Amino acid sequence: MEARARILVLSEDSGDQAQPTIQKLLKEALKLVVEGADLNPKRIRLDPLPENESARKAVRANQWKERPPTRETILLLGRIAAQLMQSTGFVVFHFDTDRVWTERHESENRQKFEEIIREGVRRILRGEAAQPIDPRPRPTLTAEQIEAALERLIILSPCYSIESWLYQATKELLEYCRGRHERDEHVRLIESWSANRALLDDVLKPKDDVLPCVADHHNEELAKTFPAEDVWFAERSFFESVERLRSCSALVKALGYE
Repeated sequence: MEARARILVLSEDSGDQAQPTIQKLLKEALKLVVEGADLNPKRIRLDPLPENESARKAVRANQWKERPPTRETILLLGRIAAQLMQSTGFVVFHFDTDRVWTERHESENRQKFEEIIREGVRRILRGEAAQPIDPRPRPTLTAEQIEAALERLIILSPCYSIESWLYQATKELLEYCRGRHERDEHVRLIESWSANRALLDDVLKPKDDVLPCVADHHNEELAKTFPAEDVWFAERSFFESVERLRSCSALVKALGYE
């Protein structure tokens, strides 16, 4: 069975829970991009960078933001460019905005992603920078082909952090919280998030300052019950990320293939 889309899934989060968590959230987002999308893993492949690939180090802990770029970041840019040069190649890059929704436009992470990652990949596609992963001669791309390739580099950027999405699984979140203690203020807070899905995007440091009792200990489990449609209707950062995916015509075509 031929793959219609090969999606390289990158996440700033490390640890065993990171990839299954972000892949589950991405799958839920893709279901909203195209109703009835066929996510057969042989047709829509979601792949991480291999553990032993040096470029992986640049993604974790946002090392890619460093100036001058590290060797690992240069390798990462080449790896992304190589993925986008494949006709079925896509890259989905998760990093936290580190800002609440109302301050998202001030996010250093978002700004530096455009300046360092997207522009760095653009330079490689233009032939203005070396591609260390594959130094062999490659076809010259037109300006239109370059921009079409860059449309397949899509960010998932939750406000404030990935927990701002995961904590939307409020029923399970409450159970984990109560497993640690009984605090009425936590119960009332989680119930307010359940009643108004827009609130969590304006919570500062949800895992560190607001619910350290849960933190990121159960991210993979929370992802399994993420209420994607309800959160999408709230029109905050998850909606924003879904719409970025939807704006990629090549991805929509791959998901809607019959």
